[in-house]
Amino acid sequence: MESNSLSTQFQALSRAAGDEVYPSLAVRRDRLTRLEAMLRDKEGLLCDAMNQDYGHRSKRQSAFADITTTLKSINHARRHLRFWMAKTPRQVDMSLRLTGARSYSEYVPKGVVGVISPWNFPVNLTFSPVVSAFAAGNRVFIKPSEVTPATAELIQAACSEYFQPDEVAVACGGVEVAKQFVELPFDHLIYTGGEVIAKSIMAAAANNLVPLTLELGGKSPVMIADDADLSQAAKKVAFGKIFNAGQICIAPDYVMLNPAQLEPFVSALEAALQHMASAHDSDGVDVVNDRHRQRIDFLVDEARQAGADVRTVQCGAYRADIVINPDADMAICSQEIFGPVVVVRTCNSVTEQLAEVAARPHPLVAYYFGRSSAGFEHVARQIRCGALVKNDIIFQYANDDFPFGGVGASGMGKYRGIDGFQEFSNLRPVFKSGAIDTSSLVTPPYPRLFEAVNNIMRKL
Repeated sequence: MESNSLSTQFQALSRAAGDEVYPSLAVRRDRLTRLEAMLRDKEGLLCDAMNQDYGHRSKRQSAFADITTTLKSINHARRHLRFWMAKTPRQVDMSLRLTGARSYSEYVPKGVVGVISPWNFPVNLTFSPVVSAFAAGNRVFIKPSEVTPATAELIQAACSEYFQPDEVAVACGGVEVAKQFVELPFDHLIYTGGEVIAKSIMAAAANNLVPLTLELGGKSPVMIADDADLSQAAKKVAFGKIFNAGQICIAPDYVMLNPAQLEPFVSALEAALQHMASAHDSDGVDVVNDRHRQRIDFLVDEARQAGADVRTVQCGAYRADIVINPDADMAICSQEIFGPVVVVRTCNSVTEQLAEVAARPHPLVAYYFGRSSAGFEHVARQIRCGALVKNDIIFQYANDDFPFGGVGASGMGKYRGIDGFQEFSNLRPVFKSGAIDTSSLVTPPYPRLFEAVNNIMRKL
């Protein structure tokens, strides 16, 4: 795609946003309704496209993880949008209130929101931000991942069918298109992906002072307390590594537990992985491509060659690996795995577990398994992470009223639900002057009442 084409598409969106600065509730709901209709009408084709891009991706998983989750977000936004758009009364300083002044705040659209979406959930992670942007009254320009080209092209065709070019535009293409895309003067830009690319996006966005939302993933830990139900924890971790073949930014990356728990947990994890992997031919998902598989294999092989205990669960062509106590300087201990591999490390105490998490960049999510409420609260007050979850894995994302995002190296900003509406809006204060002119009391030539007014204001 030529750069002038990107610029032309952006200018059309920008002009339309300028012509309609504050879309009505009805207009916003209409766009959300058309998005819902598009996803329902194209569901079969989208699931086919994702299956094509992956080589094998369960259509039932695609229907649930990419279509259903997005429809839920649309319904949630439509139900709550009137409340989100409501003006909020703000307190006026007493000295101004006596003059009859009033004020409130309101969320107004930013204009054009750019969405750079990833390949791991190419429909949901494209349109979940779009839901927030539409709810906030914005126009949207989408750059889907080139790693899933069939899905990207179908998204482009479907959007052109259900939306006007000045409502939604889609730019398909590779690295060069992406570079041109991030140089556009968006009113807000959201990127979901890796930290390295995020840094280049921040540099490009800085030239136009574009505000950013970054969802960057990272190494999400699983902390297992001494009183945890190991069978429950193993099943939940197995789900996190089998669902979408572990290619999820909020997937569990490494597990920490005490040495006495190691073998019981690993045995339960092997059994759970075997049970889930046995359904791969019908309900499983492949690693997205050979390059990504080679990267995952390198992480596992390096750890194995350095002496780590690697347990492999094999089911036909499908493989999941458990890597036990790899050396801390191995790549698998520093890089996000993003695949059907889990690291298990032994620690002598929760204090050691917290120290290991603190020694790494802040994770997108931390998972804790244990029965004690006091133990969980202790961890909650000691850990920095984007989200904290007790006795579950991944399903926090199913809550549409739950803000989604990281902290530090795992991202910045939050979206989904009311938090996404606010993220893609400008919080604007509105002040309405009263009948009495206060400026005459505090400007030269100062009146006789100046000292009295000045003293009274200091005490308010």
